[in-house]
This record gives sequence, structure tokens and C-alpha cells, in this order.
Amino acid sequence: MFNVRRFLGCAAAAFGVGVAAPVLAQTAEEDTARALHLLSRATFGVRPADLADVLAVGPDTWLIRQLEPAGIDDRKLADRLAPYSSLTLPIGDLYEWYLPPQQLIQQLRVRVDSTAGPGRGRDTAFTRQDLPPELRRELQQRSPQRLLGELVHTKILRSAYSERQLEEVMTDFWFNHFNVHFGKALTRYMIADYEREAIRPHVFGRFEDMLLATAKHPAMLFYLDNWTSIAPDSLRSDDVERGRQMRRIAGLSDRQKDQLVGSGRLSREQLRRIEEAGPMLEQANRRLRDRGLNENYARELLELHTLGVDGGYTQQDVIELARVLTGWSFVPPRQPGASLPRPLANVEPGTFVFNAFGHDTHEKVVLGERVVAGGVEEGEAVIRMLARHPATAHFLATKLVERFVSDAPDPAFVDELANVYLRTDGDLREVTRALFTSDHFYTTDVRGAKVKTPFELVVSAVRVTDARVGPSRKLVETLRAMGHLPYNEPAPTGFPAVSEDWINSGAMLARMNFALDLAAGRVDGVRLDAARVDLAETKPDAALDAVLARLLPGTETEALATAIRADLERNVEAESPGAQLARAIGLALGSPEFQRR
Repeated sequence: MFNVRRFLGCAAAAFGVGVAAPVLAQTAEEDTARALHLLSRATFGVRPADLADVLAVGPDTWLIRQLEPAGIDDRKLADRLAPYSSLTLPIGDLYEWYLPPQQLIQQLRVRVDSTAGPGRGRDTAFTRQDLPPELRRELQQRSPQRLLGELVHTKILRSAYSERQLEEVMTDFWFNHFNVHFGKALTRYMIADYEREAIRPHVFGRFEDMLLATAKHPAMLFYLDNWTSIAPDSLRSDDVERGRQMRRIAGLSDRQKDQLVGSGRLSREQLRRIEEAGPMLEQANRRLRDRGLNENYARELLELHTLGVDGGYTQQDVIELARVLTGWSFVPPRQPGASLPRPLANVEPGTFVFNAFGHDTHEKVVLGERVVAGGVEEGEAVIRMLARHPATAHFLATKLVERFVSDAPDPAFVDELANVYLRTDGDLREVTRALFTSDHFYTTDVRGAKVKTPFELVVSAVRVTDARVGPSRKLVETLRAMGHLPYNEPAPTGFPAVSEDWINSGAMLARMNFALDLAAGRVDGVRLDAARVDLAETKPDAALDAVLARLLPGTETEALATAIRADLERNVEAESPGAQLARAIGLALGSPEFQRR
């Protein structure tokens, strides 16, 4: 029979691991355990080099460095991301390129008709099958699903290769907190900008700034429908007359506007607001009868983004807050060739605008606080009030502890973080520092107590094996099948943080299949490096231990090693060193030990 133990020794060499005593032997056991626990929660997966780094400088120094990401050289990641234009293209450009399929087919038809003979009439039904091969390829290249694939791929690259690991982990957390869904029409064109502008810059800043940035971003305005929310009585006779006056002013020549400002009847700021709101009036007059107050965003702002479901608000508070936020809108992307009214013609699609014509100008009361009637500043003031509310501090602290510490948050730890939040006016850098330095974080009962999400599993496997990742349809489909495809959660609650939501027999089988496929090279676009070294003289037991030490540093793996040897003895298909190696690595990556963090 094939000598499993001999070839397992060769397999360890192929994986590029040595058999010398690991760094763990020279370090106090508790220091190692604490370092591993920090890395398992504050990064997307423990690599041997990360562990050595934390043990060398200490957890506190490592954390301080991670909390100042601008000081960490991440040029290698920047080089990996450089080819992906979707990360930086303006919203309008993304919309024009990744048009919805039917619109794109009709756009391409124009090119076909311009070169076709007189045979086909323009009213004839036209499908993708009528396109020549080169235009069918273009149709595929410009599919919104390709945009999703690029977004997912670049997220994997960031999570796997960034040296600013804590920033990536917290960006993932806060995006999930302020979730928007790729699948909802225009949102797909706004997600890259949303993460880049509304989330990432604020993960170590003040929470209220992030809250306000998400509230004004077109991705959130569109996803939760606030961009169409207007005062129910926006067609009152006095407002109709006001609308006529605003349209008349907006239509004046530049010289006439200058004269109007010079007369003192209007300020430049008032004129600017009229010019922004004026172009919306004609569209508003056509649609107001079918529209009105939309409570979606106001409800989620209270329930999911700030106070929490038990935060002490009422349905009347939801209504009042929705009234406060009427008129918060944005300039939508426009189809190629379409135009906007002159005052908005040069405004970038996706730009926040305040529609004064649709705003409820009456007094409101939110959480017992009187909101003085005004304009956009009403919403800004209420959002800042919500960000500073004690219920918000408690709700956010609970979510942070649940995500990074325990599925059953310790009330004492929650109170500790909430107090830091309130004391620092919502400074997320200080809250994050307190989260990862508290004695509560390091208690032995929470170590290894959480299960990795599917995304964490995929990225941690890539990190620990030093895999090279390119565009991969298999990775996207794997994450979709396991229910954790980034940017693709429809519910505003985002993906769950509690382990039991990710654990069932089908999910565990899918995880094991992914691990075996990854190790065997069956995931397109992903390659595990294998530095071949002759370890013929190495004892097989030591070789397997070295492989497991690389994949599961600091973990008790004796039972796992026994199980892997038994599996390899039974598996008649794995009879070459490469196949032995692949199955051993796959079994380790799919094991319960690797699933925990």
C-alpha cells in the first residue's frame, strides 16, 4: 500500500513549512494565547508573520499602530487594486457603463442598426441573440453582475492582503451596520462610493460624522426610499404659489439674479437654494399626488442605526423624524443622452440635494425635543442628537461586543464601552481601543468561542496559505451559496453576527467542500504557493505537526492530526505527494478547529 506517512513528510515541505521548533516554544503560553485571540478578532485571519509581529512588539503596540492606518505602508495592496476602475469611477460613469441589461441591449442595437442593411425594421423585437459575437461579449463585460464580481473581488483583496487589517475589519463591521443592498436598482452603482466616502474615512472618527455621511449618501437615500419622501401636504395652495415664484426666479438671467441680490430681497444662499430646488418642481408636481411621507429610513435610523429597537422611541417619533427628513434627496444618474434642467446640468449624479419644495416646514417633536422649523439643518441637528443619545451608546456597544467578543454580550463590558463612547463624544478610535484592550475581551471563556462567518473563512484560508488570488467566479459563487456574498444582503439589518446563524449541517458541508477545493486547486483564480523542499529525512509525525502549526498556530491539534492520518489511509485517490498534501490541508482548513475564532 502507498506509504502515507512518508509522503506526508514530503507534503509538509511542499507547503513550505519547516519543522524547527515554532516561535510559540520561546514565548509564554498566556502571551501567545492573548496574541492569537487579538489577531483572530482584529484581523481577517492569523498568519505566522502576524503572530510573530504581535509577540515581538506586544498587543498594545500592535493595536496602536493599527488604529493609525495612515502610518502603515499598504502600497502592495494599492498595486493589486490599481486595475479595478469601479473603486474610483464616479457614480454617473458606472451607470453609463454597467447599464441595466435591457437598456444596454437597446443601446447596442443602435450600433447594429447603423451598420445593418435595410432588412430589419426598428420596431422588430430585438434580443441579445441578435447581437453579433463581439457585441455579445461587450454585453457580458458591461453586465451589472460583472460589477458585483469586481466589488466582491476587491473586497477579498483588501481583506486578505491589506496590512491595515483593523481598518478593514472595522470597515466591514460599519458597512454591515449601515447596510445597503447591491440588488436594489440604482444602489449597485453607488456602493463603491458609499464605502469609500461614507464608511471608510470615519471608522476611527466620530460616529455622528459617519451617521450624517450615510444619511446624506445616495446609496442610503435610494435604498431606504427617503429620496422620494416629501411632506404630505406639499401641494398646499401657499406652497403651489411659492413654487411658481421659485420657478420664476430660477428662470431669470444671471444679470437679473445679480440685480435681485443687490436689491437685498434675496441673499446669495437663498438664491442658491432656489436654483437647486427649482428644477425639481415640475417633476414634483407630476408625482406628488402619488407620493408622500416615507417612513422607511426614519424607522431604520432609530431602530438599526442609533437607538436600537428598545431605545425608547415611539411610532410617532418615527413619523416626526420622517417629516424632519423630507426633501433629502440626490441627483440621480441619467441615461446616456438625457439631460437635467440647467441648474443641475453640471452637478455630478449622486450629489446630495435638499428639495425645499418637498420639505415639511411645520414644527416637529422628536423624542420629546422640539425641532424648530427650518431646512436641511433640521435633519442634521436631529441626527447629531441621536448620535449622542445614551441609548445609541448602549446599542452600538452591544453590537461591538456581540461581533468581536461573544454571542452573549457581557452587560458589564457593554456598559464599559458605552461609557467610553459617551465620555469621548462617540470617538470610534477610542471605543475600538477600549474594545480590544479591556480585560473582558481577554477572558478565557470567549477565546475561540465564535464561529467564522463564511467570508471570514474564505479570507482567513487565503491569508494563512499565502494564496495568490485573482478574479474568481468560484469564490463569488461559493460565498453566494454559503449566504454571505458581500454587498448582497437585502435586509437593512445586514449579515448576522451570532454564530448560530451560520451553523447547520449543510453549511458545514459547504465549508469543508470549499476547503478541499481550495487546497486541491479547484478554485479558479486562486493558487496556493508550494515551495518544494526535500524533507525525505523528516519524521512524518513532525511534518504533519508542522503543517498544522502553520494553519492552526497555538491550537491543540493532536486529535485532528490523528483524524487526518486516518482519512488519508482510507482515501485511495490521494496517492501522490501533491494529492496527500492537498487533502491534508483541505481537511485542516475545513476542521472545527479552523472554523473557530
